[in-house]
Amino acid sequence: METIFYNEIKTIEDKWKFQWYLKLAEAGNHKGQNNLGNCYRNGIGTTKDEEKAFQWYLKSAEGGDSDGQCNLGYCYYNGIGTTKDEGKTFLWYLKSAEGEDHLGQNNLGDCYHYGIGTTRDEEKAFLWYLKSAEGGDHEGQNNLSYCYENGIGTTKDEEKAFQWYLKSAEGGSGGQCNLGYCYENGIGTTKDEEKAFQWYLKSAEGGNSNGQYNLGRCYQDGIGTIKDEEKAFQWYLKSAEGEDHEVQYNIGNCYRDGIGTTKDEEKAFQWYLKSAEGEYNGGQCNLGYCYENGIGTTKDEEKAFQWYLKSAEGGNHEGQYNLGTCYKDGIGITKDEEKAFQWYLKSAEGGNHLGQNNLGYCYQNGIGTIKDEEKAFQLYLKSAEGGNNYGQINLSYCYRNEIGVLKIKKHQNKLKNRCHNCEELNSQNNACSNCKLIEIPKWTSGNGKIDEIIQMTQSDDDAKQWEIWRWINYSKFKDIEYLAEGGFGSIWKAEWIDMPEELFEFYKSNQVALKKLKDSQDISSEFLKELKANFQCRDRYVLPILGITQDPKTKEYAIVLRYMKNGNLRDFLKQNKLSSWIERLWLMNSFIRGLKVIHSKGLIHRDLHPGNLMITEAYNNSKYKFIRLGDLGLCRNANEISSSGAYGILLYIAPEFLKELKANFQCRDRYVLPILGITQDPKTKEYAIVLRYMKNGNLRDFLKQNKLSSWIERLWLMNSFIRGLKVIHSKGLIHRDLHPGNLMITEAYNNSKYKFIRLGDLGLCRNANEISSSGAYGILLYIAPEVLHKYQYTQASDIYSVGIIMWIISTGQIPFAIRAYDSELAVDIFNGLRPKINKGTPQCYLELMEKCWHKDLTKRPNAKMIFDTSEKWIEELMYNDKTENSLMFLKANEKMQDEDFELSSAETTHSEAYLTSHLLPSLLYIQPSSILKFDINKMNFNFTDN
Repeated sequence: METIFYNEIKTIEDKWKFQWYLKLAEAGNHKGQNNLGNCYRNGIGTTKDEEKAFQWYLKSAEGGDSDGQCNLGYCYYNGIGTTKDEGKTFLWYLKSAEGEDHLGQNNLGDCYHYGIGTTRDEEKAFLWYLKSAEGGDHEGQNNLSYCYENGIGTTKDEEKAFQWYLKSAEGGSGGQCNLGYCYENGIGTTKDEEKAFQWYLKSAEGGNSNGQYNLGRCYQDGIGTIKDEEKAFQWYLKSAEGEDHEVQYNIGNCYRDGIGTTKDEEKAFQWYLKSAEGEYNGGQCNLGYCYENGIGTTKDEEKAFQWYLKSAEGGNHEGQYNLGTCYKDGIGITKDEEKAFQWYLKSAEGGNHLGQNNLGYCYQNGIGTIKDEEKAFQLYLKSAEGGNNYGQINLSYCYRNEIGVLKIKKHQNKLKNRCHNCEELNSQNNACSNCKLIEIPKWTSGNGKIDEIIQMTQSDDDAKQWEIWRWINYSKFKDIEYLAEGGFGSIWKAEWIDMPEELFEFYKSNQVALKKLKDSQDISSEFLKELKANFQCRDRYVLPILGITQDPKTKEYAIVLRYMKNGNLRDFLKQNKLSSWIERLWLMNSFIRGLKVIHSKGLIHRDLHPGNLMITEAYNNSKYKFIRLGDLGLCRNANEISSSGAYGILLYIAPEFLKELKANFQCRDRYVLPILGITQDPKTKEYAIVLRYMKNGNLRDFLKQNKLSSWIERLWLMNSFIRGLKVIHSKGLIHRDLHPGNLMITEAYNNSKYKFIRLGDLGLCRNANEISSSGAYGILLYIAPEVLHKYQYTQASDIYSVGIIMWIISTGQIPFAIRAYDSELAVDIFNGLRPKINKGTPQCYLELMEKCWHKDLTKRPNAKMIFDTSEKWIEELMYNDKTENSLMFLKANEKMQDEDFELSSAETTHSEAYLTSHLLPSLLYIQPSSILKFDINKMNFNFTDN
């Protein structure tokens, strides 16, 4: 009753006001004429009539009333009772402002600010807002604050902005909303989310749609109040009543995600449609997404494309990203990679982290632009730092694979020098492309064959500065420290005093490993073969040779290699028994990459075992490990017939010295341990190969120390090792001595978090077509049955070693550790004995491993197939794709953590379980059928240390 009575009184009062204003207006009172116009415009005491409102405002304005002039300008601007006319809008606001009407001054400021009926002029806008604000108009105060906040027409001053918002808030909901924004973001005052919430609440209760929207945000995100999604949704709904298209977009989000209301995709679609039709680019973007994926409507890729296009052209960076994806994948439009690149570029420049990620992908793969891995890396970095999961995944991939992370461009294309023979600017790396004259006036090894092999690397047009070999005087090494002894040579650690700048920048360390070869004073053709294979297989996943040196005492030559501080696969698995399956897959994948390189060169490694798989950390991040495939000493051409056996872990005799150097140079690659040079001990006259010192040791060491490494880390290591092997195989070579001791753990450039493997020790690396007739050398466990039987080295025999290394990566243990590595074990291996499968091994990994060590060499996969498979596993784990394979690895990770992996207990190793290479027993003269009933005591299978 009270409400009805009040409304009746108000109606009577409104009618009385209307009659009073009508009398005043007809009597010529200009204030009365303005007020009568208000009655007609708003339906106060009479029927609403915009044309009559306009006519009375016109009379009032022409009579000089500044309020009437202001309202007349408003009618012209909005087309109320007359035709819309911005020119007349400006003129009447100007008259009103000059008549000291403070609302008119504010509106005139708007005209100058936005260019309504006049030329845009921010300084004049600021001055009129100032007059309006000083006159007490709250809209003027609000707009003046905005100018100070954003430096529009004046110097930016957030404190003044806050003070004027504070004044505006005393009488207007718009100012209250903006004051809340200042408190929320600390603009001109101390950040205070509770005060922000209170001012948004006042603004919202005052009917301001922006205040209602921001209040909804506070409830949704718990800003200054307790999180309450239902209240958030209700305030968004109220805000939407004011036709705010951004709010409509947010209501769509609420329905889509079930925020504060029941999830309803059809309603979400309808709200996005309203927002999009209101030209809000966020709504247009989400409407496109609905059409693309059939959310709340029928799937329609062409409509999706059209709405993404509108959103993108409206400056929405997510819309630009989605439009780029449409062009990249041909969604609703013809595929166009160049346009995809351009839209990703706009999205990335706007700060969209998905756009940055996809732009990086374009640069990495040359999609719509020139391939540029450094730009790709930087974009992935930005995306990752912005919290984007895909950016973080791709960044880790770059670290693991050293894609775009090396700041070495300035050394790749040094200016050519003038050749002193033909006087043309053709000389690069000391070699002239015209006359092929090698200009080496400052050094010589004293051995023509050594000089020739080094010159070969320096004259190779495709060899980068850090891939060419150098003759390194032995006096350039300091702190020479003995590391290990083998049957064919010894390994030393040293510091290279004046390592060339481009090498130090590339490796970030001057530590090298010297591989001194016994009785290497006389260089043989076998040694040259090895060196050639190494250079052919140069690759990131094959341990690189840095140079050659000679010990002035012993006159022994030495190969200079990068020092691998993480050790080999065998060491790594001992220390990392609980590595996750994805980490183990990384290890396997990297090792296979190296093997793939070797096989792609037509070579066979011939000595794959964990001791030859060197653990490496990814560039700039030691978290990620991968494998460099080392020791190409037995690496030979796939068609080379060998009659003298294979050589093993880090051990060489003189005839093989040059073969290792050649193999290493052939296989130079990021995943192959590089030779830095060759030197000679002046006392013993033994030559020594100068290698990079690998502080992380080999795979064997790494697995010892990282027992709980996740499976993705193990896969990274495998993947990097296979990369190195792939390089070796691509050169037509065979490694022939693959084992964890030759897989050197390396840290990614400038980031020790990421580890990978450099494949080292190419001492037995030979051409795949080279025939061996002198027996098999190596570690029994890693030698393929056909090699034991007929010295039949092929690239498939390297793959057999890969299978055993995969087992080590998965378990961290030494195969058949409790047995003597004797003739009985050799016969058992030939008859099909393989290491016992750990029950937690993922089935997909197990199947690939068993294919690798299959007795029938024709059924073994090649390095590329293993690489592709491990790459796919890693990708699925990185991008959290819930595939059958990825779930196997994730389950294996959980099982490993729950059961402490069962492998953490100390394992017993038989005293005759040799982990260094030996001359192995031959089954050459025994038919396979008789091996099955063979009396072990009638044969002499003694190992030798030759």
